[in-house]
Amino acid sequence: MMMSILGCSKGLYASDEKDGISVEVRIDTEKNKQGNTVYHIYSTFSNTTDTEVMYIKYKLSFQNDKGEELFAMHPAWKGQENPLADGRMEKDELHIQEPNKASRIEVKIVEVKDSGQIAPIHVPEKGEYLYQALNNENLNNIKEVHPTRIKIVIDHMGARNIADIDDEETISALVDAFIKVKIGNDGGMWVTDNYNGIEFTFADGSRYYLSLNLVNLEYSVNGVNHIYELEDFGEFWMMGRRLAGDIRF
Repeated sequence: MMMSILGCSKGLYASDEKDGISVEVRIDTEKNKQGNTVYHIYSTFSNTTDTEVMYIKYKLSFQNDKGEELFAMHPAWKGQENPLADGRMEKDELHIQEPNKASRIEVKIVEVKDSGQIAPIHVPEKGEYLYQALNNENLNNIKEVHPTRIKIVIDHMGARNIADIDDEETISALVDAFIKVKIGNDGGMWVTDNYNGIEFTFADGSRYYLSLNLVNLEYSVNGVNHIYELEDFGEFWMMGRRLAGDIRF
């Protein structure tokens, strides 16, 4: 294992290598109006092995000029759908603020997982149909094989309106509206106290739950959280709200 530590006036730098996997970290710092130090952390990951890597956890130790640790963090790079393969490089960045100003840093790789341990999962893209974009076979086939039950949960600060539908005609109408919904922009607005959801129950007894933050999709891909705006969602959601008694006909 190789490790180097360097502090300089233009920023902080450190690197580590473990079994052919390496991480290099460069940090720029500045003071904000509150007197805290803002750390702009830029990490680069590389792989020189024949193993596809999906997860790299590393420790960042922020130290004073005597090498004493002021504080530490344990970030992780997560591959989602793109493994870090031989010869590839990936970049990541973080931005934090702390009252303490470090004069040097140390980085150490603490855990690596490959694609055999964490399988790549498709990351939804703007313009994809929602039912096709998510990693669930029953949902992917919902156009041809309808669920046996659809539950719609509408939350208002903990007070819930729920529609629990099991009649085929209503389910068919809901599915017709649902398959029109498309993935919109990633990074949609997040709000509090509107934790809505849609639960599908299928003939094999399995269930799939879509978490909504108001009307945006909350979706995690191998530990990376996304919040997507949804396009053409209004028809389905209006039907759901009416069935749940959230609005009147």
